Amino acid sequence: MNNRFTFKDFVFLLMFVVVIAAVLFTGWQFSYHEQRLNDLKQEMGRLADGQKQQTDLLGKINQAIRSGVSISAGTSATETHVPSGRIRRTEPDGSQYVYFPDIPTSPRAPERRPDYATGDWLIQNIGMEPAVIAPFIEKDVAGQIVHGPVLESLITLNPETMEYKPLLADWYRISADGLRFQFHLRPQAAFSDGTPVTADDVLFSYNTVMNTDVDAAPLRSYYNRVKGCRKIDERTVEFEMTEPYFLALEFVGGLYVIPEHIYKFQHGDEFNKKSDLLVGSGPYRVEKWDRGQKITLVRNEKYWADRPSFDRIVYLFIGNAEAQLQSFLKGDLDYLGEPIAPDPEMYLKYSKDPEFLKKNIAYRYSRPIGMYMYIGYNLEKPIFKDKQTRQALTMLIDRKSIIENMLKGFGSEMTGPFSPRTPQNDASITPLPYDPEAAKKMLADAGWKMGADGVLVRNGVRFEFDLSLRTGVPIRERIATYVQQQFQRAGIRMRLTPYEPSVLIERLNDRKFDACLAGWGSGGVEGDPRQLWHSSSIADRGSNHVSFRNAEADRLIELGARTMDRDQRLKIWHQFQRIVYDEQPYSWLYSEQDCAFINNRFRNTEPYPLGLLELDWYVPAALQKYR
Repeated sequence: MNNRFTFKDFVFLLMFVVVIAAVLFTGWQFSYHEQRLNDLKQEMGRLADGQKQQTDLLGKINQAIRSGVSISAGTSATETHVPSGRIRRTEPDGSQYVYFPDIPTSPRAPERRPDYATGDWLIQNIGMEPAVIAPFIEKDVAGQIVHGPVLESLITLNPETMEYKPLLADWYRISADGLRFQFHLRPQAAFSDGTPVTADDVLFSYNTVMNTDVDAAPLRSYYNRVKGCRKIDERTVEFEMTEPYFLALEFVGGLYVIPEHIYKFQHGDEFNKKSDLLVGSGPYRVEKWDRGQKITLVRNEKYWADRPSFDRIVYLFIGNAEAQLQSFLKGDLDYLGEPIAPDPEMYLKYSKDPEFLKKNIAYRYSRPIGMYMYIGYNLEKPIFKDKQTRQALTMLIDRKSIIENMLKGFGSEMTGPFSPRTPQNDASITPLPYDPEAAKKMLADAGWKMGADGVLVRNGVRFEFDLSLRTGVPIRERIATYVQQQFQRAGIRMRLTPYEPSVLIERLNDRKFDACLAGWGSGGVEGDPRQLWHSSSIADRGSNHVSFRNAEADRLIELGARTMDRDQRLKIWHQFQRIVYDEQPYSWLYSEQDCAFINNRFRNTEPYPLGLLELDWYVPAALQKYR
């Protein structure tokens, strides 16, 4: 009986086990918290983003000590977010990490203005009806303009600082070797039908661009160094490069993300046929395309970020500059700017008119990425094959006179494809002179002899050709007529052949032209010349429509693109520029200065360094015109 195990013994044994377990648990808890605090201290030592983050982390440590709860701290960027602030730092492994947890806003966010109100419409002119508005396969500037309020990308450019910042993504990471780019999508990001934006949509967008059956050759040329895109999880993707590329972040992060469930296709031609389908995650969505009249966008009521200002944005297709001006003066248009901005004479006349300025704002400004005008020569045509002839053509054009007399000083000379307002341009290059007599001698040296009828002839071929240009822009018509007269004095017969903008673009893409008077945007503060000048951009209706081929230029384009040191890269661009300017596939005429008229009921309209940003504009409630 004395050795019998009683209920009382069981109770004592149970209490003993509980005490031992409590002691062990307490010891484990202290050890665990000590380890987590050590992790946090190590993490704090790795932070290179400033004293604020260190203070926040110390606060967490103190809170942990007081509350007796653990804090998650790891080594990856996703685990070291500071929810109350932005991060832009270089990690210990050399990778770059950028995290913006807050909903992105403009540097001049209109909602911070005291008289801000939503409502009203913005009616503007885009100069021509787009041929296509579907993503990636647009053919013209008009299509690109319509994309702006509808489509979004993983990152966006800050228009004041010109730094890239997250947009659809809330963070991105660039590996130390510049070959891998990870992007993490914001959980709230959604398309206009409310469907979340996922990694599958990013992968689908990339694969659509890279599908050779999709009519996106000009855009696809910028992704030739991308090895692939892979999905890491539902909200994370990674792009891998075959080699470093100085604009890799701009293009992989700047790719428009479109909804797979809307655009899904089996064959590329199916996507090409969706030419009028435009759906994205942006602040506006397409309500209606009235063929021949206008495209109307309406506010995306399911927009995932801040509510946009206007109820509607309406794009008209007025191709004639004078008709556009009359529409503006009558109040049918709210804004005159790119792509058909007021010409210099128009600007000088109205910007000094007190009555006009009572109702309107006049802006004159310069952008590093402004438009430049040129005469491009189809190098597949025998008369333009030799550079001596092309140089002579440029020397027959008095470009300074065009700038001073026709542009009223609203422009500057150019010596190649880079904006003279950027360091990518080699300012030491001397422009070819205006020298008709020297040009005539060069033409004679190139084998051109004066015919009996006053037209030059070489090998039985008369020096006569058509100059294709767009209709409805008086300044271009005046320039073309002036150049025609200059050439005629030297024995060159040039016929002016105006086309509607959409027809002109198709003729250039199909190489059905002799020469053209046209314009390009200069491609960014520092752009990649590949799309316009690499020989690979001739095929598939690429943007090298003059068919310029030069092995050394190709080599420099490729070398510059993979050179990550900016100073070395600029030297390469300068070498490239000298080759192209010496070859004269274009006669560069001038780089434009910008001007615009805006109805003064609009607020927050001041130009940024990169130009006007219409999505910043708003109309105070008392001034709203459309209800």
